[in-house]
Amino acid sequence: MYVTLNREQLLAEVWAEPIQRVAPRYGLSDVGLKKLCARLQVPTPGRGYWAKLKAGKRVPSPPTIKPYTGNPRYLHRYVPERSADPDLTWEPRLQAILMHERDPANHILVAGRLSRPHFLVRQWRAALKEPFRDRRGFPLPSARALDVRVSEAMQARAGRLMDALIKAVERRGYRIEVHDQCTQLELLGVSLDLQLLEDSVRRPYEPTPRQRAQLARGESVYLPQWQFVPTGKLTIQAAHGFAGRIADSARAPIEEKLNALIVMMGRWAVKTLVEREERERLAAERRAQREIALAQKALQEAERQRLRQLEIQARNWRRALLIRDYIAAAELQQHGEMPVEQRQYLDWARAKADWLDPLVRAPDELLDLQIEIPRQDGW
Repeated sequence: MYVTLNREQLLAEVWAEPIQRVAPRYGLSDVGLKKLCARLQVPTPGRGYWAKLKAGKRVPSPPTIKPYTGNPRYLHRYVPERSADPDLTWEPRLQAILMHERDPANHILVAGRLSRPHFLVRQWRAALKEPFRDRRGFPLPSARALDVRVSEAMQARAGRLMDALIKAVERRGYRIEVHDQCTQLELLGVSLDLQLLEDSVRRPYEPTPRQRAQLARGESVYLPQWQFVPTGKLTIQAAHGFAGRIADSARAPIEEKLNALIVMMGRWAVKTLVEREERERLAAERRAQREIALAQKALQEAERQRLRQLEIQARNWRRALLIRDYIAAAELQQHGEMPVEQRQYLDWARAKADWLDPLVRAPDELLDLQIEIPRQDGW
């Protein structure tokens, strides 16, 4: 829907709080709101305004807004209507997951040293012996394996994480499989893709000592523009983050959040199931309504057919009456004895009237015949 923006209100908001706090109310980033204010000719505080205000230094007073002279279309903005996600806490399937994951006895522990790794982890490690490289230079498995994209320094930790997570989900009765480079978890009948990723920082490329030596000798060396430096921060996401994402943070490492990830995935799976069941319920209702409508349509068509037959019978009855009236008139105009040919004709006409009349239903040897003419080609 389209809303009309209030310039005075926007001015008061951006001068009362930092723009980073105001921006989410408009569904924008701080840069996006800054651009919106510029289009609407709404002045915003300059750089360092809030730091000076916090330090007790003197800052300029909020200005008064001037009449708008820009494009009138900028005063109207489309805001998509968002439907709130339903509260599924009452759902028994989700309640079972929440109770299980909140139980301290079911806390997922990541081993400090990998002694008996899961088969899928062993498969992943074997596929990394001769790896490919992605655009960041991170090693990728050369065969079908877990979707893990980390630097060499993080491979041991990633293996421990995936081993603990895979064993935990299998203990809970869920199934995990590997398809090419895709790790797929089936939870409550809902399939989710799992990824373990390491963040990286893009920096200008720095030549290696060997490349510097080659350049010094005047040799031609290819130097890419950028290089990607691994940060050591890991992220596990399900369904590309839509079904849940956990990452290393200053508060807690990813090892302490595996139960939370299962809760997120369970919530997504239950939501998907509820939506699927609702669609199936609506589809069943539509099918039932269609069957009822089809039955009513059949009854209606049968009723119309009876009506058409009634109209045909009424017309035939009227045609029969017309023929009988004609016969009676012909007989009245006859003076003296009626010729044999005319008498035979009137008897034939009376028989046809009786055949037409639905109240008499007299058979007719010729008109009642069902004659099928064979095709000339013999088929």
